[in-house]
Amino acid sequence: AALSHPVARADVIEISPEVVEASRFFVEENHGALSDPRTHLIVGDGRSHLLLSTRQYDVIVSEPSNPWIAGVAALFTREFFEGAKARLAPGGVICQWAHTYTISERDLRSIVATFRSVFPNGTAWMVNDNDLLMVASAEPLEPRLARLAANWSARPDAAANLAEVGALEPFSVLSLFAAGPAELERYASGGDILDDDRMRLEFSA
Repeated sequence: AALSHPVARADVIEISPEVVEASRFFVEENHGALSDPRTHLIVGDGRSHLLLSTRQYDVIVSEPSNPWIAGVAALFTREFFEGAKARLAPGGVICQWAHTYTISERDLRSIVATFRSVFPNGTAWMVNDNDLLMVASAEPLEPRLARLAANWSARPDAAANLAEVGALEPFSVLSLFAAGPAELERYASGGDILDDDRMRLEFSA
C-alpha cells in the first residue's frame, strides 16, 4: 500500500525470516512489494532498528503481533514510541496498530495512554470493528485530512490500491475516524503508562 504512493524508499523491517519466505505466496496481494527497487528489506528487530538507526522517516507504520506473544509488548511502551518519534522527519506521521478483540479495557486504555504520552496530537481510526489505528504527528492532522480528496484524484495508484479493500472514495477512509486528541485524552485518563521497567501488558494480555 505504501508503495502505491510516490515514495522514494521503503524500509521493511521484519524479525521473522519465515514471514519473508511466506510473502512469496502472496505476490498477487502484495503486488510484489519486496521486489520493488524502492524496497529495502531488513530482517531484524524493528524496535532495535528505530532505536539504533539515524535515518529519518516521513511515515512509520508499526504493525506488531498481538502483545500476548512474548516480546511484543516492548513495541507498545513509552520508550518504543519515543524512539519512533525521534526517527520521524519534520512533519512525519506515525501509524500504530492495536486490537480491540480479546483485550481488557484496562490494557487497551494503557496502550492509548502510552501512545498519547508521546504523541498528544494522536487520533484513532477503527477498521473492521477489531483493528485500532492510532495516527499522529507532531502537528495536528486536520490540514492533511482536508487534502485527502485532492490527493485521491492526484494519486490513481493509491486510489486503486484502496479500492481493493473497498475504499472507493475519500469518505470511505474518513468514516473510519473514531477519536481526536480530546477524545483520546478522556479515554486514556487514568490509564497506566507502559514502560520497559514495568511491562505489565506482556503478562496481562
